[in-house]
Amino acid sequence: MRRSLANADRASRRLELHLLELFETIFRTSNLTVAGEALGLSQPAVSRGLARLRGIYDDPLFVRQQRGVRPTPFAQQLFEPVVTALDMVRGTVEKPVFVPRDERRSFNLAMSDIGERYFMSRLIRHLSSVAPNVAVEVVAADRAAFLAGLGSGDIDMGVGYFPDLGKQVRVRRLFTEHFVYVARRGHPRIKGSIEIADLKHLQHVLANPPGTQHATTVQRVLRGRRIHAPVMYELCSFLCVGPIVSETDVVSVVPLNLAKLVAEHLQLQILPPPVRFPSFEVSMVWHQRFDREEGSVWLRDVFAGLFKAAN
Repeated sequence: MRRSLANADRASRRLELHLLELFETIFRTSNLTVAGEALGLSQPAVSRGLARLRGIYDDPLFVRQQRGVRPTPFAQQLFEPVVTALDMVRGTVEKPVFVPRDERRSFNLAMSDIGERYFMSRLIRHLSSVAPNVAVEVVAADRAAFLAGLGSGDIDMGVGYFPDLGKQVRVRRLFTEHFVYVARRGHPRIKGSIEIADLKHLQHVLANPPGTQHATTVQRVLRGRRIHAPVMYELCSFLCVGPIVSETDVVSVVPLNLAKLVAEHLQLQILPPPVRFPSFEVSMVWHQRFDREEGSVWLRDVFAGLFKAAN
């Protein structure tokens, strides 16, 4: 199979994928008519294709016998590298199939502490059942690192409130989140409801996780002209708010779904706010480069199935 580089270069320019498929099919079937039927080609088209292959390789490739054709020694040497090349090309156009139960893959998800508390328990239970070898790592990143991670693929997806990430980031809404008040049961001033007039007499504790706008949004309302509510304490984590509220007479404004998770075992009241706090969208976000990547599509569908109806 040795050829000069110049001849090989000229031959490769004339070689087309359908000719290699014709060669493979003739080799496997040992019959020109059967090969043509398998490829949907007429007998003249098969003959023309074989003639082109013979000219490119300067070899008869197949010789007629009483029944069908038989490959030449050169064609026998050619068969394995041709099949390998065809398999490689076919692999580039055939989408990989993501089979959850068989996959051994790790996904990196960006979410806040409240996101971890809300999403991960249900996600873990689901993955343990349908994809036992799929791992998840939760990462925290500032805005710049988050965007860079999405673009590089180091972060597969963000789940939470991520406004204004740019045109290259895709967004799929899960649900709308609302703020509510929480206070301990047995609070001396609160018996099942809060009035606007009460707010200026209640000390507030708020969570202000790095990189989020929750505290700013809430404080803008509480420090308005009509209210002047005292925000006395700020924490880095939402997860500390519930225990602190349960052990003191401070109150807090937290997302409803977090309140539902912690209210019962911490003995908290969940109270409709007497003022209007802006709601916010909880969404999945990912880079457009991975819009059709099978694993990413599957993970987004999992989240949608588990959390889409939460409101």
